[in-house]
This record gives sequence, structure tokens and C-alpha cells, in this order.
Amino acid sequence: MSRMKKTTFTSVAIAIAVIANTLSAWAIPLASSNIPFDYLVRGRDLSRLSVGVYGFQAKRGISYDATGQSETLDTSRTQAYLGVDVLRWLTLYGIAGNSESQIGDYDKGGSQGEFGFGFRINLLHHFIREPVPLEDVVRLNFATQYLFSGTDSGLSSVSWNELSSALTFALVNHTDGNKFFSPESIAIYAGPIFSILASSDLESEDNMGVLGGIEFFFTDTFTADLQVQMFEESTVGAGFNFRF
Repeated sequence: MSRMKKTTFTSVAIAIAVIANTLSAWAIPLASSNIPFDYLVRGRDLSRLSVGVYGFQAKRGISYDATGQSETLDTSRTQAYLGVDVLRWLTLYGIAGNSESQIGDYDKGGSQGEFGFGFRINLLHHFIREPVPLEDVVRLNFATQYLFSGTDSGLSSVSWNELSSALTFALVNHTDGNKFFSPESIAIYAGPIFSILASSDLESEDNMGVLGGIEFFFTDTFTADLQVQMFEESTVGAGFNFRF
């Protein structure tokens, strides 16, 4: 081996040794196992979990402050949730997010955190006997949630609690064709919704409304949801849901 080659080899070896010695202070083994049974929590143990993210543009008529004057509460909100199936038909979930709200002509408040919790009950899943040209399944679901929210209005901070309950009836069509280009199922749903906003600062004027929307089941675990709520004002929202 020539002197030049020996010098080059020695330099590379020294460089590797120095780097290895430097990294040894924080390096950890990176290799992982490809065997499911080698993991503390395996995929099948997560099947009861669901997550999702939603965005809403909401408007509600309210009675504001001690004078009881009628105003419009205009809210833009983004929420994420984590759900756990306590039973196969009963899901408990927690909500976290933020919102920006404006009351009437007051300046729009800054971003505020929102927190809440709720539950969902899958009441009915019934296959429709043929001949039916489009619908394959009817479903009935019930959900209730409690949300804590607030905003800055003028020189003061305003907070409120929102209790909502909805009963929805859905018609589901299991689509045919290539699933790479179309969802597995499409559900159209509608039903009554009860929603009350209340605090020492404000109170909702119309608590009964109608909820409707369409849900696309791209797979058994991934869906997209488009939703409209109608009170004296309208609320529109959209979101994605993933079930492990």
C-alpha cells in the first residue's frame, strides 16, 4: 500500500473514530422490530380510538349583556378531538381547539382556546331490503357535547358554555366501481339539534334547529364530513375523521 493510500486510510479512520466518539454522548440504538408481538401496544389494541379535526364558521343570535340587546355572535373555530369507544356503540371524546369571535359590531377578539367533551351513541344500523335503487343502509345516531368558549369584546372578556345535542337519521349508499376513484360509501344525514349558549354575559335566542350534511367513507377508517346547522343563523363546517 502506498504512503498516500495509507495516509488517506488513516485520516478516514481517525475521522470516523472522532465522529463516533462525539456521537456516543447522545446516540441511541435506532433499529426497531418488524414483529407486532414485540411492541407493548399493538395495532389491534388501538381499534377503539378515533381522532379528527374540524373547522366551523358559526353564527348565532344572542341576547347580550345586562340590557338583553339582540346581537349576532360570529365565530370561526378549529377543533380537534380524541375519542375512545367505551362500548362498540358508545364513544366518549374530548375536544381542544381555538376560536375567534365577534359580537355584533364590536371589534373581533383575538384567538381563544376552546375545550370540551361529549359522547356519541350509534343507535341503529339497518340494511334496506331490495329493491331499493340507491340506499343500502339506514342509520340513527345521537350525540351530546359540552363546550367552553370565550372572546374579548371591547374592553372586557366574555365567556360562555355551549351544550348541544343532535339526533341524526342517515341514508347510506355503498358505491360500486373502482375504490381508488370513488369512496366506499356515501351517507346523507339530517335531524333536529338542540344547542344552548349561556353565561352571565350572553344567552342564545333560538335553541332548536336542524342539522344536515354528507359524509364520505373513503375507507372503513377514514371519512370526510360536510355539515350545516340552521338556527336563526346558519353554521357551516367540514372535517376529517380517522378510526384506528
